[in-house]
Amino acid sequence: METSTFDVEEINPRPQFLKVLCILSFIMCGILILMALLGLKNLFLSPEEIMGNNPYMNSLQENNPEAYQAMMESMDYKNISAIINLFLPIISLTGVIYMWKLKKAGFYLYLLGELLPYLTIFLTHGLAAMYAGTAVMGEKGAMIINVMIALVIIFDILFIILYALNLKHLK
Repeated sequence: METSTFDVEEINPRPQFLKVLCILSFIMCGILILMALLGLKNLFLSPEEIMGNNPYMNSLQENNPEAYQAMMESMDYKNISAIINLFLPIISLTGVIYMWKLKKAGFYLYLLGELLPYLTIFLTHGLAAMYAGTAVMGEKGAMIINVMIALVIIFDILFIILYALNLKHLK
């Protein structure tokens, strides 16, 4: 009796490019979820306890009272922000898992998880509070933060576009 070997082909092969995108997204979502979990420790602390005796905050309060006030007002939203910062990467991760399984709905979940953080920043903290934190760091620190924010936005847009190019492989 002869034994023959058959090449087993996948019914729906996952394109290599999609695999790479998903693996990179798995890593980033995991890092964001871990960071959010660490941020949950501030849920039960008052703004004064969070700010503590930070000399930068004292300097900000003396040198730029408006920025300090904006930062303190943003602390009203710290609990909702901590929860949002945990769930939005989970939404993105769920979308990536669906795309890994070649489901088109995953792209839309991923899109939601990547775009909602920008909306929540405006609704909770506001740009004034976000930039108040950079005022503490001086010009060089603010420039570094601005570059980091720009890179995050660029990578979010890039990954959305790259996943959109793979929509033809998703059902």
